[in-house]
Amino acid sequence: MPNQVLARGFTANLGAHIVPGNLTLVGVGANYSVAIGAGAPIVGVAAVGVPVVFAVNGATVRVANTTPVAGAPNLTISW
Repeated sequence: MPNQVLARGFTANLGAHIVPGNLTLVGVGANYSVAIGAGAPIVGVAAVGVPVVFAVNGATVRVANTTPVAGAPNLTISW
């Protein structure tokens, strides 16, 4: 399962079939936006110790860390 730290203000564009099953976000109060396929973006906050899981099943995925840029990276994505 690959892990990627997603710095504040950055976006990860994961093409089709890169995420075969689930996408998991682990954050420290990180604001995020997740778009799966052609669906509307899902906006939320990844709280400390509470993984956020999305069923992706091979669709394209865009994950944005929308936390204000100043500060250390606060979001990790894994799939």
